[in-house]
Amino acid sequence: AADPADVELITGGYKHIFPIHSFPFVPGFDAAGEVAALGPGCSKLQVGDRVVLCLGLLESCCSDGSFGPAGAFAEYCVCPEGQISKVPKDVMLSEVAGLPLAGLTAYQALFTGSGSSTQGEALGTVSKGDKVLVLGGNRGPGHLAVQMAVRKGADVTTTVPPSCVDWLCDLGANRVFNFREADWAEHLQGEDFDLILDFVGWATTSEEMDRAAWVLKPGGQYISNSNYEAFNALGLGATRRGRFFKAMLPKVDSEDLDLLVAWVDAGSLNVVTDQVCPFSSLRHALRESVAGQCRGKVLLCQRDASLDVGRGQARASEAAIGGA
Repeated sequence: AADPADVELITGGYKHIFPIHSFPFVPGFDAAGEVAALGPGCSKLQVGDRVVLCLGLLESCCSDGSFGPAGAFAEYCVCPEGQISKVPKDVMLSEVAGLPLAGLTAYQALFTGSGSSTQGEALGTVSKGDKVLVLGGNRGPGHLAVQMAVRKGADVTTTVPPSCVDWLCDLGANRVFNFREADWAEHLQGEDFDLILDFVGWATTSEEMDRAAWVLKPGGQYISNSNYEAFNALGLGATRRGRFFKAMLPKVDSEDLDLLVAWVDAGSLNVVTDQVCPFSSLRHALRESVAGQCRGKVLLCQRDASLDVGRGQARASEAAIGGA
């Protein structure tokens, strides 16, 4: 799928942390399709296996990498076996194409898993009864985080655009704020949340961090997948008023991804697709991904695909799909 991370790479927004050294490069981090060939040393996969994979920012956009940078928006891509999960026979490829990057971000932010902060710290440890606030609950990682936290028994609050309020209620959120009408930091002040997940890049100033701190309980965590430079500047163990502020990037690990695929297979996690676009509409897909108004993911399909999700998903199940 088109992911905001793709736009950041293309426009140079990540040039200080993920510089691209070779051009041209192919964007895209997630793909679903069939294994076409195997390199030496592969042990768990066979040619023809249906798989979903994530090339990863940390893994593919590094100076000493053996693959990448990125590369999923193509007919074929190369990916290490440890970043690939098999897709069960009853699961359509289109159901998991948008899962890896968004799902791993949500899962590791909530439960740590194989992930860590950009400073190497543990992330969330959400358990039953915890209070979780998800900023951007309609976005890729946001709508998955809401479902995962609800599944764990947490009390979940989220912020979304007005068109998505009812949808997030249907996904199980206990409270949903229309961010255009309500100031969540004002309304939730003093409510002692255990965890705030920021998927919109909200806390960019000291004032905003202080306002967020008053929503958290002492020792609570504010975890962002966007504000790398601002949070990293605070250093290891950074706190504001006794609350922890951490930036994170997902680590691509097949064990974590296997678990998420199993949840999709069991029907307990739904990766919602807003649109399915052909590769020729990549520019449209990228614009939609950064606009922040979508419900879930915007997928890209190799074959001709209608923007109608139902028809597009049927076709997408037969082709490799870029997803994030």
